[in-house]
Formats: sequence, C-alpha cells, structure tokens
Amino acid sequence: MSSGPAKGPVPVGALRAAAPAARPGGPPPLPKAQVRRARRDFTVELVADLLLGQDLLSDAQRREVLAKESTQRARLGKRESRGGVRHEVSPIELVASFQFPFAGGRPDELLDEDRISEAVARELGVHYWKIDPLKLDMALITRLISRPFARKHVMLPYRQADQRLEVLVSNPFDIELFESLRQLAAMEVTPILSAPSDILRSVTEIYGFRHSVKAAEREQSGQIHDVDIGNLEQLMKLSGVEELEATDKPVVSAVDYLLNYAFSQRASDIHIEPRREQAVVRMRIDGILNQVYTIPRAVHTPIVARLKMLARMDIAEKRRPQDGRIKTSRESKGEKREVELRVSSVPVAFGEKLVIRIFEGAFQDLAELGFAPEELEIFEGWITQPHGLVLVTGPTGSGKTTTLYAALRSIASEAVNITTIEDPVEMVQEAFNQVNIQPKIDLTFANALRHVLRQDPDVIMVGEIRDPETAQNAVQAALTGHLVLSTVHTNDSASAVSRLKDLGVPGFLLAGTLRGVMAQRLLRQICPRCSRPTTLASDQIAALGLGRPEDLVGKLQVAQGEGCAYCRGTGYHGRTGIFELLPVTAKTRQLIQAGAESAEIEKAARLEGMRSLRENGVRKLASGLTTFDEVWGATADIEQR
Repeated sequence: MSSGPAKGPVPVGALRAAAPAARPGGPPPLPKAQVRRARRDFTVELVADLLLGQDLLSDAQRREVLAKESTQRARLGKRESRGGVRHEVSPIELVASFQFPFAGGRPDELLDEDRISEAVARELGVHYWKIDPLKLDMALITRLISRPFARKHVMLPYRQADQRLEVLVSNPFDIELFESLRQLAAMEVTPILSAPSDILRSVTEIYGFRHSVKAAEREQSGQIHDVDIGNLEQLMKLSGVEELEATDKPVVSAVDYLLNYAFSQRASDIHIEPRREQAVVRMRIDGILNQVYTIPRAVHTPIVARLKMLARMDIAEKRRPQDGRIKTSRESKGEKREVELRVSSVPVAFGEKLVIRIFEGAFQDLAELGFAPEELEIFEGWITQPHGLVLVTGPTGSGKTTTLYAALRSIASEAVNITTIEDPVEMVQEAFNQVNIQPKIDLTFANALRHVLRQDPDVIMVGEIRDPETAQNAVQAALTGHLVLSTVHTNDSASAVSRLKDLGVPGFLLAGTLRGVMAQRLLRQICPRCSRPTTLASDQIAALGLGRPEDLVGKLQVAQGEGCAYCRGTGYHGRTGIFELLPVTAKTRQLIQAGAESAEIEKAARLEGMRSLRENGVRKLASGLTTFDEVWGATADIEQR
C-alpha cells in the first residue's frame, strides 16, 4: 500500500494517466469535473462501484454492502455516539466495517479504511495520505478550526504551501466545506483523502492535549495526589484517549495524552526538555529521535512534577539527578496493557530535563531477538548449564538487558531460584527476586552479590561487572555451583576476557568458569510493507570486504525500504539483533589460562567457526532484513580496529 513520504502526501492521482500532474511543492488542484460535485454525491454506492472496478470488491460483496447499508449505518452511528464522537458516518467507514478480505493480500489482511481511501483517491484523481501524527502541525490546526468543527466535518488542516491550504478530509466532494475554509484562510484549498478513523483519532489527540496544556498553563501548577512509596514501582491506570474529558485535571490529562501517544507510536524513550522560551517533547522511535510537541514554558514544571510524583521521586528537589519508575495500566481496544516506565531527571541550563524509558508489553522470548537457529542453540546451551559464567557485551543501547531478561525468562520455573542484582531494576518480573543497588547505603553490586550467595540461589544475574570486587565475586559464585549471567562494556566478545583479567580475575579461574561470551548490536529492520529489491554498489561491496567490486557490482541483491505510512516514510520498522558468540572450547580455555591476548583468542574462535558481528550483519543484509547503512554503522568501529 502506498502512502505519504516524509515531507508530505503522495500524489496518488498522478498514478493514473487521466490525473493531473503534480505541481512543485504540493499536490495538484482537483479536476474540474470533480469540483462540480457536491457532498451528497460521495455515497456508499459510488465507493462500492469504484472498488468493484478495481477488483477489490466482488459483485456479491457490492450487493451485500448496498443491501445492509441502512442497518450498518445505524449500528456505526450508535457506536460513535457512545464514544463521544458525533459525525456523519462516511461511506468509507461503512464499507470498511464489513471487514471483507483484501484481494491479493495475505489471508489475514482486510479491506480496511486505508486501502479503501487509497483506492478511491486513485480512481477519483485526488491525493491520498496515511496520517503520520508526527507530521501534523498542531499550531496550524488549532489556530484555524475548532474541535467541534473538525469532528463534524471529519477534517484537519495539514499544511500551508504556495498560498494553498492542504486539508485532510473523508469526503473529497464537500465543496461547501472547501469554500468555508477558503474564505477563512484566504487561500485556495486542496483536499487530500485520508481514512476517517485516522482523522477523528488525530482530532481527539490534538485538541485533547492542547486543551490540557492550555488549562495547565492557566493554573500554573499541577494538583497532584499523595502516593504510596512503600513499593518499588507505582501502579497507575492510564486513561485511554477516548476517556480523557475536559473535566479531567489538566496536567493529569496532558501526561496521559503524552504517554498514550508514545505508546501508539512505538516510542522507546520520551524526552521532555526545557528551553529558554518553551519546552520540547521528543520521542525515540526505532532508535531515531523525533520532535513531536512544543509546550509553553510554564507548563513544563507541572508536567515534570506530575511524572516525578508518579515515579516516587522528590518533586521538591530540582538540583540533583533522580531516578524513579512507574508501571501504568490502561485499556486499549478492550485489552488491558501494562507498561514499565523508568524515569530519570537531571538539572540542565533551563530547568529539569526528564527522560522516560518505555518497556512495553511482556518480555520478549529469545527466539524473537533475531538469533539464527544455530546461534540460539548455542546460547541456550550456555544458559542451561548448572553452573558457570555467561557474559553479554556491547555498548549502551545494544539490547544487553533485554537479552538477559529473555534468557532468565526462558529458564524460570518454580524449581529454579533466580535472583537479579541491578542498577536500577529495569523491568519488574514476579518470577525473579530483584535487588535494586543503593550505593548510599553501601548496597553495591559486590556487597549485594556477597549476601545473595547466602540466599540459596540457582541463577544470579548481575546487571554489570564494573569493578574488581564484583568481577571476583561473580567468578567465585560461578565456581561454587551457581549460574551467573552478567554484562561487560566491550565492543566484541573476545575483549571481554581481557576486561575481566584487567579487573584482577586470574586466568586459571576465568578459564574454569567462563561458558561463553556474546557480543551484540541492534539494527533497524526494513519495513516489510515497502521493501523493494536492489543491489549493492561497488563502494558498498568494497566496504564490507565481500570480494572484488568489479566482479560483483550489480549481482549482489539486497533490499531497501522505499518509505510508506506503516514506517512513517523511514523505510524501517522495528529492530533486530546481530550476535557474535564465542564458546569456551578446550582450545580457547587453554588460551585464556595461558594469558593470551584477545586477538589471539578471537583468531582461534574464528577457526572453530565463530562468525563476527559484521558477518552476521551481512547475512541479514543478504536475507533482506536490513540495509547496508545499518550493518556498516553498527560494525564499523569493530572492523576498523
């Protein structure tokens, strides 16, 4: 399904010979034949006929739609009234409600509003755009029209370009609406067809957040409740967007809107940053930061105070960094969802900056992390040993903690006593006994590990080995019959051995306890909906060291994402891991005990079949899962040593 690029809507009409050509900087005006049509001409029968002409509906399905139109319209009207959104049911909504299979798609794909809107736009010669909330101009929308007006007409202003106002609509024939907007904005209006439910959802989010922020600005402070600070985390029920009303406390509503938006966009982090005149909200999606909101400077403090209160941080202390955590509980499409939030605050030049790390949903299974089958078999072999030391290495943000949690989850049972020592506890899991490091009371990794050994543990996870005492205690624990999992900050697997030796662990002890070391990185995955085949260029072949570029150019087929609505025009959707597994065999154990350098250990492991991070990245490149840029960016520092 095609969609809008990063900088604006796709001229779907340009795909048809009869459609007008796109003008530079914006979409073309409507064909004259269309301009003469009125709002009432956009009917269910017209939409069904257009879909029938493109083989998206069968004749029997068309007859079913027309026969049940009145009943279905009444049912949808009642549903919208209960949800508080009152508008005339669009023909696109009505046809989509039948949930017919999408012709030519996968068995589970339906003829939804997006596909219907795109097909109708293509046939009528108008533009179609799948709404990307990150690209909507909140200031433009709220300045031009009111929420009741947007809801009634199911429309949103999109952008101003070349003295033309581009408007997202569900009815491309609503000439009365276009004329009203032309007079209001004093410029010509270009309609762009979008899915009605996307428009209504955006109306609710934009005006709801704006109302909350404006009300909070008037109040100048947030009224917040006392919370129980006896537990590690605060459980908060997060309201759904449709539940947030104007009567809610403004700061509470603003925070709920913000979190709901982050969850819907698959954000991993939320940054709330004070600036000189205003505050900025940015979100990290698939590893890339995007600015999504600007809020008045006066509202920044109460929003930060609300989040700090929920995270059980000291809201009066603004001069020192603090950490906290929240667990939210909310309803989404009838399904209860719990999300872990880790909150961090630091003082910066213009106030407090808050960063929220989001851990949404259940823990991932090992099989979902991106292991090749043979890699998964090796790693599972390590973590099912009765005792020994298993290390995971990589820079910050490479997914080490996620891997360890997945490993612990895979071996957890009522017969296994698992204890974790973390700084801080990343994700709360009832099956584990989780210890939160507190240096202020001398509860360090080393001290905690020493006391945990008296708790009859079977498996111990140490968040990070960063000092000699922790390293020696971890090795002693592995030597005395416990399975110890931990992380070390090194770039590759072989360097972890040298790192532990630098921390004072004798080679003979390390050789006797270490079961394996795994280095890992995260790569963005190519969007499955807009993936297209391509080939590697000669400079890319040379950079990856795949052979003689002159012999291979144009022959090595890979994939790239063209950018679509599903991936927000980036060409990527989601991330996957690449791994370098170094098993401790008889040969490597001998080298470790002899004090060999990491390069010698790596060479021996390669001779025994170990694949490097670069090689595993190239395998995923060749299979069409990721791109050259991702593989090169994640492994360039290792290969250039």
